[in-house]
Amino acid sequence: MTERTKLVTGGARALTGVLITAAAAAGALLIGTLNFPTVESEPRATQVDTMQTGARELVCAGAFAELGADPSRPDVALPVGRTNVSVSGDGERKELGSSDTDSTSVGGAAVFTGTMSEPLAAAQIQQLDTATLSGTVAGECVEPVNEQWLLGGASMLGYSTTLSLGNPGSVAATVHISVFDENGKIDDQQTSGVIVAPQSQQIISLNGYAPDSERFAVRVTSTGAPVGASLSVSQIDGINPVGAATVTRQVRAETVSVVPGVANEAVGNHGDGDADSFPVRVQAIAPGEAAGTAEVFALSAEGERISLGGIELQPGTLSELEVVTWPKSANAVVVESEVPVFTAVGGSANNDTAHDFDWFIPAPELSADTELRAAIVPGGKLILTNSGSEPATVTISSDDDSAPRTVEVQAGSAVPTDAKGSVTIESTAPVSAGVRVLSGGAIAGYPVIPSSEPDGELTIYTR
Repeated sequence: MTERTKLVTGGARALTGVLITAAAAAGALLIGTLNFPTVESEPRATQVDTMQTGARELVCAGAFAELGADPSRPDVALPVGRTNVSVSGDGERKELGSSDTDSTSVGGAAVFTGTMSEPLAAAQIQQLDTATLSGTVAGECVEPVNEQWLLGGASMLGYSTTLSLGNPGSVAATVHISVFDENGKIDDQQTSGVIVAPQSQQIISLNGYAPDSERFAVRVTSTGAPVGASLSVSQIDGINPVGAATVTRQVRAETVSVVPGVANEAVGNHGDGDADSFPVRVQAIAPGEAAGTAEVFALSAEGERISLGGIELQPGTLSELEVVTWPKSANAVVVESEVPVFTAVGGSANNDTAHDFDWFIPAPELSADTELRAAIVPGGKLILTNSGSEPATVTISSDDDSAPRTVEVQAGSAVPTDAKGSVTIESTAPVSAGVRVLSGGAIAGYPVIPSSEPDGELTIYTR
């Protein structure tokens, strides 16, 4: 091919490309200016029930854990004895295994599984009577979460505190424990991560985390799987056991905390003057960055609101109010704070032959016209607390086929009422509920916790 032929051929190809490009541009412009008929379809909304196959789990801590129960391993905490568990609602029980190498460490730690669409509650109680333990302990079985707080422990001379971690999930949970006492947060170097195997329980001694602390609060966070946590606190005077408590966890710091069931009944409880020999103690910690103050009140069954004093709050420091004289007519405590706090109230029982104590924690508020399942342990009494400004009519229905009954709870009152076993509670106004066991030298209690209710409907749009 000659040079002239090559030039002619190349020019023709270039011209053809230019013409094609121009035609495409013109066509696109023409399409953009023309109105073609369109077909539109509105998205269709379909409501899907997400709670049909969802599962709800409640973790029960099982038997009280004692540090040094095995003399050959004094630094290991082991469950002692068995618990009596009460269940309200339909749930399948499964035992949790032990994360320890000790396969005999079986104390009844369990998980109850039900459906998200049906309310479920469970609680446990245990009588302790050994050479090193005495008292009555009770606690609510709780839904596993990724962050929770526990108050009421101590590690000074005579006190022992252990932390129970239950993982009902199918994967391991990595748990970080942060401890705060009367001086603030314990150095992070003294805390560590704990691995809790799937479907198992791990028991940790806290005395080594915060030695010689008069009081401490524990923040538990987990990754991998949520866990249920509780404290076991015992006290010994010389060689004589003088009481024990199981402490249920808390999830949210509040500016208004309602603590049902608090009592301080004892024979010869008065020392000098009118002061109690075993005073009620109110503890509070502000987990945020702000300081503030809190005012503490007691509520009676007659609606009397009694001021108990105030608490100065510093961030991350566990503060305490000692109530010199507990009002004998009171059945609950209300803590009103300038900043959100976690709180706990320590009460006691004493007679000529026995002494016991317990830590009561706030109960979440039950919304009006909402059914709440409650499990009442043997010997327990239901404490209904109305911290609002409107009276509440509470209907209590028992699963034993007895007729429902109503209890009038006036504004600003805390009313004890009889209830047994599995019951359903519904109120015309918001109330908080707790269960208290009080007999002679024994005391125990726990909050009635509403089930977490995620939104049960999901809207899906289809075309």
